[in-house]
Amino acid sequence: MSRFSKLFTAVAAAATLACATVAPAHAADSTDANSNSISVFYYSLNDLFINQLSAALQDRALANGIKLRQYDADDDLMRQVTQIQSALVINKDGAPIIVNPVDTQNGIAALRAARQSDVPIIFFNRMPSEEALASYEDAWYVGSNPANSGYYQAEIVQSYFEAHPEADRNKDGVISYVMLKGEPSHQDSRIRSNTFVRTMLENGIKIKPIASISANWSQTRAQNEISALADRDQLKQVELIVCNNDAMALGAINALQAEGYNIPNTPAGDHSKYIPVVGIDALPQALDAVERGTMIGTVLNDYTAVADVMMRITEAYLNGEQITDDLIGYQSRNHIVDVPYVKVTNENISEVR
Repeated sequence: MSRFSKLFTAVAAAATLACATVAPAHAADSTDANSNSISVFYYSLNDLFINQLSAALQDRALANGIKLRQYDADDDLMRQVTQIQSALVINKDGAPIIVNPVDTQNGIAALRAARQSDVPIIFFNRMPSEEALASYEDAWYVGSNPANSGYYQAEIVQSYFEAHPEADRNKDGVISYVMLKGEPSHQDSRIRSNTFVRTMLENGIKIKPIASISANWSQTRAQNEISALADRDQLKQVELIVCNNDAMALGAINALQAEGYNIPNTPAGDHSKYIPVVGIDALPQALDAVERGTMIGTVLNDYTAVADVMMRITEAYLNGEQITDDLIGYQSRNHIVDVPYVKVTNENISEVR
């Protein structure tokens, strides 16, 4: 038995008590569990992307008369384990649960618990292995292919440097960059970073890493890391900042602006105090930054579409309907639904808003 399975077993005895003490992340719905009440588990609502997705999910549920019981693990594995176990104890009607695992191993443990309770489970943001998903016929994953986001970032950067050769400030023909990464254990962090680098090299663009930093998706940590580079007088070497998500991109911009860089409406062609920054998610704050010119682009991680697909699958289970690609609105493969990314720059930002 794995340590995660043992962990679920260990908390089972305390599940009833935990159910009374765990609070949903938002205004709690005190209604007892019923066929129109769905439990949703977030790894952390401090994550700006997860927060946006939560709001989209609430809107979609409200429009369809479904009550959400939302739980925020605050990036705490044991807390999420207890929350999931507690919810399964009171889930008497076999309603689906929606899970954003604290980590992928916890996702596997959550899947086993759902299967033991004969409850459908829909994952998002962190995907257990395809083998694990295939082990349970009522397990789903809704998300986007992380490689595509790294590919689109590379396209944005390549187009920018072709249009602004002066962005190569030392004129050496090499783009010196900083990579701000998410959690080392998160598959999206690894794939987004590796795909960006590989695409740039395959396109014949010379790049040189100044630093590769795990800022764990955090705006604050990203800001601190870029500020530390400034303190070491290294910003003069940096010609590009690539971020695995928009929260870190926004943190990087805050640090740059504190040093007099990336001030809105910097004159075109003036790169003495401008470092291109690119992110992923298309958060509203990031779209504002793109419009102001403090950020060169982002990649839409369509949280509204992800929320919509998850609720379509949920409703199908609640109504006893067959789940088809037509019902979902996207093609699925082995219960994995890929919601496409969209490249976002000033040229198409009006279409994304």
